[in-house]
Parts: sequence; C-alpha cells; structure tokens
Amino acid sequence: MYPGPKPPTPHVPGVYRFTATALGAGMWFFLMYRAKKDGAVLLGWKHPWDH
Repeated sequence: MYPGPKPPTPHVPGVYRFTATALGAGMWFFLMYRAKKDGAVLLGWKHPWDH
C-alpha cells in the first residue's frame, strides 16, 4: 500500500530555535519563581487577606 504524502518539514534557522528555547526557559523559571512566592494563594491554601 502507498503510505500517503508526508507533510513538509520547514527549515528553521538556528537563531530562532535558540531564541524559542531561551524564552521558553525564561517563562518556566518565572512561573516556578512565582509559584515559590505565592503558590499557596494560587492553589487556595492561603488567603491573601489572612495575615
């Protein structure tokens, strides 16, 4: 049987891949930093108005 056509795979310059990886890592570092600071508030375990 004929397997069918394959989708085209675009060539992506290396600088775009590096930039995307750096921005993605920065996003995750920021999310983990914010989760460390106020993750309990985000999950509802602590209320911000209760000191």
